[in-house]
Amino acid sequence: MKTHWNKDSILNTFHSETKPSEIFKEICNSIGNYYSEKGWKYSKSRPKIRRESNDLVLEINFWSSHSNLAGSYVQLEILPYVSSKKLKKWIKENEIGRNNSIYAPKKYSFRNNNVYGITDFFKNSILLNEIDEFIENELNINENEKFIDRILKNQDESIKDNLACYLAMKNDKRMFEIIENDKGLNIDKQIIEKLKKYYS
Repeated sequence: MKTHWNKDSILNTFHSETKPSEIFKEICNSIGNYYSEKGWKYSKSRPKIRRESNDLVLEINFWSSHSNLAGSYVQLEILPYVSSKKLKKWIKENEIGRNNSIYAPKKYSFRNNNVYGITDFFKNSILLNEIDEFIENELNINENEKFIDRILKNQDESIKDNLACYLAMKNDKRMFEIIENDKGLNIDKQIIEKLKKYYS
């Protein structure tokens, strides 16, 4: 499998004194290169990969830690989100809701990784295979309606207030199921009242 970094990459020459920030940056660039070849957009300044399908946007963000330790620990935290382009405008126009992210999974194997010495890990494609499989099975936004149907069946990892707003925007009566089942745990009461008025 390709490593997706150049021969002069720091990942070929790093040592115990190499700054964790440099390793983190190169790992992000390497993952970004891999997904760019698949048609994703990669942002280097705030490391993340992004792809769109109709209204929905899938972003996978890369973060590190102030607790990194040269020579032994470089954190790569991987955080995916699904958002709606139309919802952002709808929230602004109707003054209902917080933001346009509707799904943020928490249960996946590759959230936190120590990427110090990742060359073997990367060559064996463990990390990329796990991400690819998760995208295919859990974050497949190719058909927007099918994706929404799936996350509505398992709402635990949805962002419920934003998802309720998304459904209201779509005139989808399943919005009421979300706000009635929420019991005020995840959705602000003011948002619930505004949504009910909007739909009435």
